[in-house]
Amino acid sequence: MSKQFVLLLCLSLFYSSVLFGKELTRVSLRYFNANELTRIPEYFSGKEYTGKMVYCRTNQEREGLYFSFSLNQYFRKLLTEKNIILSVIRNGRTEIERFTFSLPVIEEGKNEIFLGLTGKDWASNKVKPIAWKIELKNSNEDLFLLKKSFLWSHD
Repeated sequence: MSKQFVLLLCLSLFYSSVLFGKELTRVSLRYFNANELTRIPEYFSGKEYTGKMVYCRTNQEREGLYFSFSLNQYFRKLLTEKNIILSVIRNGRTEIERFTFSLPVIEEGKNEIFLGLTGKDWASNKVKPIAWKIELKNSNEDLFLLKKSFLWSHD
């Protein structure tokens, strides 16, 4: 094989891994009550102050389990007109629950996304997920991004 062919093959594999199926490096999970998410500016304006975060919730209530991850330039480009699907298996259950979040337009200066299973969708801080998976897909169900917990891969 020629050196040019090998170089071309390596570059195409690199770019295909960057464009499709890119994995998030870190996802944090935390249960928040409503008071922990209330900021001082809200007392003056009456509107939710999100700061540098983008919140996507399953309903209007704030309290619940949140999955958060950083939003870098690469992910910012991917997140236009797409859906994030969060699949969860709760402790003590075997069925998979799927939640779909439609992403809003992400303003400049926002650097973290919080996906919240809130209200009746996650009503207790005592219930923990045993496995979870986050997927970013477009309307054709093409996968652009994937992150899953360690236990998601095991039977």
